[in-house]
Amino acid sequence: MFTDADEAIARVEDDVRRAQGRAQRMSRLQEAAAAARGVGRGREVVVQVDQTGELVDLRIADAALSRGGAGVARLVLESMRMARTDLRRNLLAAASEILGDDDPVLGGLRAQLEADATAR
Repeated sequence: MFTDADEAIARVEDDVRRAQGRAQRMSRLQEAAAAARGVGRGREVVVQVDQTGELVDLRIADAALSRGGAGVARLVLESMRMARTDLRRNLLAAASEILGDDDPVLGGLRAQLEADATAR
């Protein structure tokens, strides 16, 4: 417990400063997440996804068309998986830089990346 009122006030002020700093970092993280993108470069296909993992750009080389519809579909899906993994890596890097490597928020992102790695 506190020995005097000054110590209690100092502790509360310190808690408030830490909370304000965390709020500022979370705001920066939101901005970084909103701008995040992921890119997947496969054979003859390049895919870009936005912060939600939705497709925002798709480039298919003419050479891919010789693979037929099913072949092109496989290439697109493979590139989409790579793009989403890249997005999670980018989000993790941004969160780590803004919040620090030991922040609990990073646990979920790391788990998703590990799941991606084992799914391949």
